[in-house]
Amino acid sequence: MSTRALRKEEEENLLRRADDLCRQNNLRLTPIRERVYRELVQSGGPVGAYDLVDRLSSDKKRLAPVTIYRALDFLRDAGLVHRLATQNSYVVSHGQPEVNAMKIMFVDSKTGETIEVHSTEVAEAVRKAAEQAGFKSISPFMEVEGELAR
Repeated sequence: MSTRALRKEEEENLLRRADDLCRQNNLRLTPIRERVYRELVQSGGPVGAYDLVDRLSSDKKRLAPVTIYRALDFLRDAGLVHRLATQNSYVVSHGQPEVNAMKIMFVDSKTGETIEVHSTEVAEAVRKAAEQAGFKSISPFMEVEGELAR
């Protein structure tokens, strides 16, 4: 199978997963939410909200940034995308980690490329550190900025 065919298959799997997740949780994947998600899936990497406004607007009608931000908030709350603070952008989530694992997003500061890893060891270390600090973590998500080893 060609790289392009594999990419298309992965895109279709992500779109199917989003649809299934929304149905299972009685969430509405409205046309604009689906368009935003599809654009993020097809981009293959982080995309800023204003880039999404430009990509999804037409010559006849420019989408309001608030429309895109609302769609992104919905997708983030549903667990379908992540907001990358270091890049001020959004990237597709590739699934939920196991119950005791933490999702780690490694972000290349030069290219914006991301790699998603799930780790029980990191989750346990963060849980212990939080406990020692008297802190309760509400998000099993960590973002690490650096450079990909080539």
